[in-house]
Amino acid sequence: MKFILENLIGIVSITILTLNTIILSCLLIPLGLIKFFLPIITIKVLFTKFIINIGELWIFTNKIWVKALHKPHWEIIGKENIKSNGWTIATSNHQSFADIFLLQDITNMKMPMLKFFMKYVLIYVPIIGLSWWALDMPFLKRYTKKQLEKNPKLVGKDVKEMKRALKHYSLYPVTVFSFAEGTRFTVKKHQNQNSPFDNLLRPKEGGLATALSLVNKIDSLIDFTIKFDSQKRSFWDYLCGRMNSAKIIIKEIKIPKKFLNEDLLNNQPLRSEFKEWVNSLWVEKDLLLQGKK
Repeated sequence: MKFILENLIGIVSITILTLNTIILSCLLIPLGLIKFFLPIITIKVLFTKFIINIGELWIFTNKIWVKALHKPHWEIIGKENIKSNGWTIATSNHQSFADIFLLQDITNMKMPMLKFFMKYVLIYVPIIGLSWWALDMPFLKRYTKKQLEKNPKLVGKDVKEMKRALKHYSLYPVTVFSFAEGTRFTVKKHQNQNSPFDNLLRPKEGGLATALSLVNKIDSLIDFTIKFDSQKRSFWDYLCGRMNSAKIIIKEIKIPKKFLNEDLLNNQPLRSEFKEWVNSLWVEKDLLLQGKK
């Protein structure tokens, strides 16, 4: 009986989420297209803020049905570390697609909307892709070593495209978000990486380094550590309400001055130091997940 009820909740959840997405995308996409062709920066910024408010409404609507259907219990430690204004980068461990919804839930209208780094191919996802584009999500286009060897002209092109994507972030407060592990945690990935951490994959500093190098107003990092009580981690499990209990620890970490306003993309010695610094954050995060801190 419980299984049937959970799956009915899942069906209702996905229906409401789909309707919410379609309805608000009908506003987001046309406004995004208008903004794209506007020649005056100040008007572009006004349009951007209005579009972001629609995005916040999408998140707020999701919070309502999640609260009604899933009756979630989020134990949040460090709420005071959520910055209501300013420029920050943020990161978190990554266990499930549900992480995104949880992070949006606890930061909705409390800090500048999270701007998640996304793979460029996601822009082609019907409706959602253009909505993300309208919300100024940064899309990453990576080239493989084989592609670069075949076409040397592609060298440095990904950085140039990212500079173009992030250049307007200095015009209004943002939170640039990067899942440092680069992918969701699974036991298989953990074993393949030979990860030194018990509950985490090895962190990749690239997204954080890119944001720091290209958005010079950033001076702090908001670090989220998420621990779901349930071992069921699929997005369907989330929609069915099986992931309705979690502990979230939020920390504001001052970024060492030597990494601020520097070119972490090309300065390899400094990039190596930054990588070590990010790794030290992961050591502490692993201890938190083990309950040792």
